[in-house]
Amino acid sequence: MNLDEFFRASSTLNPKLTILISAGKHFLPVNQLLIDNKSLLLGKTAPSKGGSATITLDQFLTRTRQLPLKTDLRTLNDHQLVFGFRIVNKSIVFY
Repeated sequence: MNLDEFFRASSTLNPKLTILISAGKHFLPVNQLLIDNKSLLLGKTAPSKGGSATITLDQFLTRTRQLPLKTDLRTLNDHQLVFGFRIVNKSIVFY
């Protein structure tokens, strides 16, 4: 999935939804966005003081607005391409 596909698919969603990554049977909060070549890497850093901070859809859109639309979405830990997302309990879960 690239940014253009995600922007179009999420255009009508609640901007307060949090962003998560599917990791096996668990969901990890996305709180780190890194640019690598033509990819945006979605990752999780160490927990913050209040727990694991997670960015919202609104924050994600603001931070990625200036990137090329063809930028691929990938996971930070293994650089695997993200193929889509689903909505689970007020969160967007990339898989």
